[in-house]
Amino acid sequence: MKIITTATLICAYLLSLNAIAIDKETLKKFSQYDNSSKFIIQYDDVNLILNASVLYVGQSSRAKAKKDKANIGTRLRNKTKPNTALEGNRFSYEEFDVPKRVALIVNVRKSLEYLPTASPLELFDKNEQLAYWLNLYNISLLEQLISLYPKRSLKSDLEDSDLFTKKILNIAGEKLSLDDIKQVVIHNFGHDPLLIYGFHRGNIASPDIRKFAYTGDNVWSTLTENANWFINSNRGTYSKSPSRFRVSYLYEKNKTLFNKHNNDLKSHLSKYLLKSHKEYLLAANEITADITDWNFADLYGSYRVYGGSVATNSAALIDAFVASGDADSFTNTGAFNGQISSISPIQRLSPKHRSHLLEILKVREVRKGSVTVTDLDNVQSLDK
Repeated sequence: MKIITTATLICAYLLSLNAIAIDKETLKKFSQYDNSSKFIIQYDDVNLILNASVLYVGQSSRAKAKKDKANIGTRLRNKTKPNTALEGNRFSYEEFDVPKRVALIVNVRKSLEYLPTASPLELFDKNEQLAYWLNLYNISLLEQLISLYPKRSLKSDLEDSDLFTKKILNIAGEKLSLDDIKQVVIHNFGHDPLLIYGFHRGNIASPDIRKFAYTGDNVWSTLTENANWFINSNRGTYSKSPSRFRVSYLYEKNKTLFNKHNNDLKSHLSKYLLKSHKEYLLAANEITADITDWNFADLYGSYRVYGGSVATNSAALIDAFVASGDADSFTNTGAFNGQISSISPIQRLSPKHRSHLLEILKVREVRKGSVTVTDLDNVQSLDK
């Protein structure tokens, strides 16, 4: 028999208060915009973190991972899903193992969180706002996931915890959760299915985290590319059956974006699917949203070596060296016609610290058995 104590009830009550959905007044507050605005938001610090920490995998070849074999001296093997194990961009959670490195991403999150206080969002156009919300969401999520790492599966955190509902942010005086940000975005942008692909979730079977920040100029083209990559991957769609077409569980989680779920979803997917899988989709009588892979999208995402030496991932491996200097902050603002704007300052990483990072940060990429070391100044070319 399960005994429910007073303390248990109080904790459950406090959790329910913390998870209260965003109210109409708050939605209204964050739905103002100026589409004649020339203000833009700069994300130099976000780009620095993502450029140094995201391993670009790119569009899936739909290749299956080789079956893992136990090493000599152990019977332990990794539990992976061969269909999805090699897919999806990876984040170097492994490198955020000391407080000074964690402070880098915490400071970036704080600076983004403070932006609407210093520079009211209604001064920006809708695309600038969309880019802002997506960057804030993804950086805040990465910060939360860093605190959970290392662990194998994110299923309990993504499905059963308050990771997305707890009010972890204070935006212009409003306490918001990650789910609240998503609700603001969907409210402001008309339930467009492309929005799904801007919300990374930290596991392999989620939309990609990118090596660069969203901006007002690139946000829709990047979402479109994300959709293309996700839909044309085993983590997004898969079928060998003439009657049933399998899709990601993500579509079940976001079914409110499709008025008539199967019909609208089929129409959406058919815009991006390549020929062979598109034929399976159009012929299918049933669509089932059951594709999952809860494993962390870390650098060792498909493998953890037991009884052996260094863990490796056959998709790719990144080795980032993060500066050991203080993670301090600097004053930066949006730009107006190429000039620094007069809007109140926003906290960012210091120019000195950023310069220091650019000098010593290297990204090692392993592809198809070859090793290439690329300077950060040129690493953006890997994500094209």
